[in-house]
Amino acid sequence: MQNLDTKSIRLTETVKKGGCAAKLPAGELRAILAKLTLQRPANLTVGTEHMDDACLWSLGNGQSLVQTLDFFTPIVDDIKDFGAIAAANALSDVYAMGGSPKIALSILAYPTQTLPTELIGPLLEGALEKIHEAGACMAGGHTIDDDTLKFGLSVTGFVETEKAWANSGARPGDVLILTKALGTGTLTSALKKREAEQSWVDGAIASMKQLNNAPELLVGETIHAATDITGFGLAGHAVQMARASNVQFKINSAALPWLEGARQTLAKEVLNRAHRTNFEYVKSEVDFGALSPEVRWLTVDPQTSGGLLLSVPAESSARILNKILTKFKQAAIIGVVEKAGVSGGQATAAGSEATATGNEVTGARIIFN
Repeated sequence: MQNLDTKSIRLTETVKKGGCAAKLPAGELRAILAKLTLQRPANLTVGTEHMDDACLWSLGNGQSLVQTLDFFTPIVDDIKDFGAIAAANALSDVYAMGGSPKIALSILAYPTQTLPTELIGPLLEGALEKIHEAGACMAGGHTIDDDTLKFGLSVTGFVETEKAWANSGARPGDVLILTKALGTGTLTSALKKREAEQSWVDGAIASMKQLNNAPELLVGETIHAATDITGFGLAGHAVQMARASNVQFKINSAALPWLEGARQTLAKEVLNRAHRTNFEYVKSEVDFGALSPEVRWLTVDPQTSGGLLLSVPAESSARILNKILTKFKQAAIIGVVEKAGVSGGQATAAGSEATATGNEVTGARIIFN
């Protein structure tokens, strides 16, 4: 193995699924969590109840500790890019709570029988670049020998308790802002299948490596609710936010930002298993209206290190968007928050392999138009 040309290794071909698309289906996970009896100390102000991005633990001094954990299998072929993407994705959960990451612990499962150990160095270098960019440090970690490469971080951060974000505070009248373009799920599937143009892959990698450090841009601004868009797709994470807030979202599909190439790959139905499980998760609470097949697939496209979805007061939404645009060039206002209501309609997936025709959406949390 020591003489192997590491550049010739295609990491995406060593795994069946990569990135956040490797998550357990959201519906199955929710059912499992519902059966557990969990302790709830008073200091734990945000736990598993709304499937938030991280937990919050009140320190009793006006500060809260933010704790999260995220890891997955390779989503790109370059080992350093994989480390950077995995780190940016894990750090994102702290940003989604309005916090600042400070400490990271690495989690590495490494297949020593099939990959040369010299790849571990650049993997960790990629992660360290993002950790240091975030103003945090790597303080340790744990490594095991495994059959499949997996990497991620446990991240600890801090936030002022009164300024912490959660996914449960969206209010009727709010405006919804998405900070990154969509499409990493289909584009990385196209990479694995050798159906992606290099410029498409480069754009997706750049997006996934970008830190979601929007809180640094929004000091002094009011954010009512937030989440990051990852493996359950825009529709899945939006459903969780709307459900937690007991509201309804109306999303303008024409305003959704696309990564270059995503429209082409989705038109050809370059998909992975998570597209279909995500649709199954949301179909009873989403009215897709008359969306074209590729746009419907975009709404359930499993993102890795995707953008933040923010619910903000309408009167400050333009100012907030302009601040975000200084670093997130494809950020956009994509919809509004309304009072929870009843919407008729049919939930129909984009494609013959995931259909639910005749399934009435009797209490749509998300309405696409």
